[in-house]
Amino acid sequence: MEKGIAIETPAEVSVKRPWEKLFRGDRALWIIIAALAVVSLLVVYSSTASMAYKNAGGNTAYYFFNQLKFIVVSFAAVFFIHRVDYQTYARYARLLFVFSLGLMVLTFFVGVNLNEASRWLRIPGTGYTIQPSDFIKVTLVLVLARELSKRQALINKTPLLPVVPLFHKKFSEQRRRQNRQVFYETTLPLLLPVVLACGAIFFSNLSTAALTFFPCLVMLYIGRVRAGELWRLVRMVVVVMVVALFLMSAMNVGRADTWVKRIKDFAGIEMAEEGAAQSDDLQVEQAKIAIASGGIFGKGPGLSTQRANLPHSYSDFAYAFIVEEYGLVGAFVVLALYLWLFFRTVVIFQKCERAFPSLLVLGLGIMIVLQAIFNMLVSVNLFPVTGQTLPLISLGGSSLLFTSVALGMILGVSRQMEEKTLGSAGEDGVK
Repeated sequence: MEKGIAIETPAEVSVKRPWEKLFRGDRALWIIIAALAVVSLLVVYSSTASMAYKNAGGNTAYYFFNQLKFIVVSFAAVFFIHRVDYQTYARYARLLFVFSLGLMVLTFFVGVNLNEASRWLRIPGTGYTIQPSDFIKVTLVLVLARELSKRQALINKTPLLPVVPLFHKKFSEQRRRQNRQVFYETTLPLLLPVVLACGAIFFSNLSTAALTFFPCLVMLYIGRVRAGELWRLVRMVVVVMVVALFLMSAMNVGRADTWVKRIKDFAGIEMAEEGAAQSDDLQVEQAKIAIASGGIFGKGPGLSTQRANLPHSYSDFAYAFIVEEYGLVGAFVVLALYLWLFFRTVVIFQKCERAFPSLLVLGLGIMIVLQAIFNMLVSVNLFPVTGQTLPLISLGGSSLLFTSVALGMILGVSRQMEEKTLGSAGEDGVK
C-alpha cells in the first residue's frame, strides 16, 4: 500500500448512496453540468419559440424538445465515458485523431456549406449534421497529452524545433544529425498533429483554429517545453498566419475578407473610412440593445423583445440573450459556472500524479472554458465576432456532444483518482 493514501473500508463503501456509486468522480463537476443543461433548456425554449412557431407548424416547443434530446444523449455520453479508464484514451489516441482529421478533410469535398464556409457533415439517413472541428479538438488534446507524457524525462532539455539555417551557409554534420534527431523525435510527434488540426480548421474558421492552438500551447508549457522554444513557435505561427491571410485575401480563397472586415468593424476602421455614423454589423448592434435592456435582474424568462431581432440568439449570441432575460445577475451566474468548471479541472489536474491524465484534464478544461469566455466577450462587444457557440448552452447537438465527451474524460480521470487506480498504469500513465 502506498504511503499517505487512504483506502476505503467496506463499511465506508457500503454507506455510499446509489447515485454516488453511479456518478463517480468530482461531484461539483456533475452539478455544473446539470446546471448548465438547465440553463440551456431555458435559453433555447425562450429564444426559439417564435422561430419554432413559424418553422414547425405552430409548435413553439419544437427546438426545446430537440435540445432536450441532445442533452439526454450527451449526458449518456458523459456517463459512459467517465466509466472508461484513461489508459484506453492513450491507447487509441492516434487512431481517433487520424479518424477525426479524415472527417475534417472530408468537409472540404462533401461538407454542408453555410455562410460561405463548409464546416458540417451530414449524417447519412438522418437530418442531422456534425461539425468535425468539435471532434478534432478533443482528439488533438488526447494525442498531444500522450506524446508529451512519453517525453517528460528529456523534453525540458530538447529543442522543440530544429535550428533553421537562415544565416548559416552550411551546417556541420553534427548539427545536421542534431536537427534530424529533433525533427523526428520532437517536432513531428508533438507539432505535426497541431499543425494538421489547426491547418484543417483554419481555412473555414479562423477563431476555432486559434482557440484550438491556445490550449495546445498551454499544454506544451505545462508539459515542460522550454519557454524560449515556445516563443520560437509563436513567432513562426504569427508569420505563417499573416502570410496565409494575405494570400487568401489576394486570391479570394476562403473567408479571409470576412475575418479582416470583422476586425476592422471592431476596431472602428471601417467607420473611419466610410464616414458611417455606426457599424453596420447587425449582430453586434442588436446584442448591445439586448444587453442594455436587461438591467440588473432582466426582463424575466420568456419576456425577451430581442429574440426576433438578434441573429443567433440561441447560439452565437446566447450570452447576450441571457443578459436580456436574466440581467447582470443571470450573466454573473453563468460566468461563475464556467469559472467554477475551470477551477474544478485545475483541482483535478493538481491531484494527478501522472503526466498524461494531468495534461489531458488541463487541456480539455481550457478548451471548454476558453470557448465560453470568447462567446461572452463577443456578446458584450469586447472582441470581434467569431461565431463561437456557448458550450453546453447553445442550441445544437455536435458541440454539445463533443463537449460532453471532453467532460466525461475529465470525470473519468477524477473517478480513477477517487478509486486510487490512477497510478496503476506504466510510466507516465501510458501502457
